[in-house]
Amino acid sequence: MNELRKYESFKSISEMDKYVIKVLEVLELTELDRSLLRLLAGHSCKFVGVSFLKVQTMANKLGVSYKTVQRSLKRLKELEVIKRVRTLRVVSGGFGASITIISPYDLTQRNQAEKPTPEPAQEPSKQKETFLFKAFLKDLKNLRQPEPTHDNKLDYTYLTEWVPEKFIQVVKPFVNAEEAFSLWGKVHMSSKKYAPSVQDILEPAIRAFKASVIAYKSRRIKKSFGAYFWGTLSGVFSVEQRKSIEAISSDWLDE
Repeated sequence: MNELRKYESFKSISEMDKYVIKVLEVLELTELDRSLLRLLAGHSCKFVGVSFLKVQTMANKLGVSYKTVQRSLKRLKELEVIKRVRTLRVVSGGFGASITIISPYDLTQRNQAEKPTPEPAQEPSKQKETFLFKAFLKDLKNLRQPEPTHDNKLDYTYLTEWVPEKFIQVVKPFVNAEEAFSLWGKVHMSSKKYAPSVQDILEPAIRAFKASVIAYKSRRIKKSFGAYFWGTLSGVFSVEQRKSIEAISSDWLDE
């Protein structure tokens, strides 16, 4: 097994986690590609960056077909995010099982290679910049409130019992009160799904939002901000969940 250490692509799990989060921030991946990358990272700790998961095992864990995983692996390989290597059997010779290696890549090269999108001409405005969070607005449809106008539009005072003040201050320059409320709802949904053991969800949520804002400002988001923010949240919370489990295991061993 020690022969496989030559395939290690990172010096530490922390370094690998940071790279995976960066990939999720920079690259436009499908939800399946994101889930697969997080799955591979979670099973690449013994030899950092190297996963021994078989394709069928990946499919079973993700709840998709064998061929669907193959297509996702192919996309990640084409993006140079991973490599697939067939190992050799030391005793009998010949090929053994394939391994998947998370391959570090200078992601800044991708940004430099992209042609800048010309900004549309627009009149100067003193209003705050507001993102079009269409994916989040649908979450508010069950409130049955009238169409927002200058008189009945909700302000941030309505959020004090529901959304942490620190989160409000971070998102306030970019979204209105309704959107901020929906964003925090997404944070709760993501934390329950990807980080059920994590107690402090505020700081990871703020990091995910700021990373998404940078991606938006850099014109790296080709689809919706909502989908990108959700993907970033899932990546950040997956890492926090792993840290939480490692801390619990360490405390148990020290007893």
